[in-house]
Amino acid sequence: MTATLILIRHGRSLWNEQNRFTGWVDVPLTERGWREAETAGRQLAEYRFDVAYTSHLQRAICTLQVVLRENRSGRTPIFLPAEGTVPRESYQPVGNEFPVHLHVTALAERHYGDLQGLNKDQVLAEYGQEQFVKWRRGYDTPPPNGESLKDTVARALPYFDTAIRPRLLDDQTVLISAHGNSLRALTKELEDISDTDIVGLEIPTGVPIVYRLDRDGQALRIVDKRVLEHDA
Repeated sequence: MTATLILIRHGRSLWNEQNRFTGWVDVPLTERGWREAETAGRQLAEYRFDVAYTSHLQRAICTLQVVLRENRSGRTPIFLPAEGTVPRESYQPVGNEFPVHLHVTALAERHYGDLQGLNKDQVLAEYGQEQFVKWRRGYDTPPPNGESLKDTVARALPYFDTAIRPRLLDDQTVLISAHGNSLRALTKELEDISDTDIVGLEIPTGVPIVYRLDRDGQALRIVDKRVLEHDA
């Protein structure tokens, strides 16, 4: 048997549209973003999810909710808050239900610190190409008061290893709705991408990435990977 892991970056957000650094600012989806989520939901409609995860940011939560609304497997999602966010719900999914873990900050976008809210073109003009590229794409250079991709990897992977990996090792189907950089962190681990090469990886908004994974001891081996591109 094989496990299935589905990664989806949230649909296009307002600040994606405005070319601004977003990070942890909780901006909404655009109309295009809602449509991307709906298309992704139709593409994933027949999958039978065992568990789903998302961050605390509405663009990822809304994308996940739309995808689950389109699902036709007959299973019922039960939304559970991450530990420490609100009083814990004692009820646990049973039978034909499955857990959806909300507000998982380990899966949140990279925090862009003082750059959050700034237009990327203006930052480029003020600080120059070299500094801009280091902040935006460099692996281990954080912006002022923010995180680097290396920092994002350091918080995302422990959560993946403790909460998500055991599900995959148990041949489950896992859905993660998250963000460009937190998904780059997971992809780096799954595909064993180097610190240098991960800089060039771009994850499109609203496009499901489906991995089939085999178990190799406690390791996961990719059987195949499909990117479910949207029609133009």
